[in-house]
Amino acid sequence: MAGQRRTQVTSLADRAPSASANAFVAKLHAEHRDHLLRFTRSLLPADPHRAEDIVQECLFRAWRNSETLIDRGIPPRPWLFRVARNLVVDWARRDKARPVVFGDDDFDLLPGDIDFTDEVVDRCVVEQGLAQLTPIQREALDRVYRLDLTRQRAAVTIGVPVGTVKSRVHHATTAMAEVLACQGITAAGW
Repeated sequence: MAGQRRTQVTSLADRAPSASANAFVAKLHAEHRDHLLRFTRSLLPADPHRAEDIVQECLFRAWRNSETLIDRGIPPRPWLFRVARNLVVDWARRDKARPVVFGDDDFDLLPGDIDFTDEVVDRCVVEQGLAQLTPIQREALDRVYRLDLTRQRAAVTIGVPVGTVKSRVHHATTAMAEVLACQGITAAGW
């Protein structure tokens, strides 16, 4: 196990940029940093600190990839600008992907008299009613009412005659009406 650790450390040390890489990045810093900073600030006019971070990240990536850049003769300025642009896009996407967090004060901004409890209770009652139906009745209701298919199209997708779909929908709605009546909901309220 100790030999494995030594091998890992050695391999990491072998991949570290050399002194020539340090000199290369120092040259990049001297020649291109100001231009790169102006470019990133033009992309992020409202956030100069993030522009600085992007420049630092670009120079760090140039240091890590210095051997490839030198060996392949890649012009550094276009490479740096492309990396900077990609970082700006990646950071913008990451910022947009963050979930919205609400505090207690945020709920005061909602219009008054909005109460979602009735809607939640209605959904629970409907779910209870659907649970008491047979699977074929639920499937028929799902196709006809949720997917808004005609009874003919529902019959084709299910693979049964139209009369069977009509029968299943009729028996399912009758059963749902009974379940809802037990909950105190009349057909007029449904």
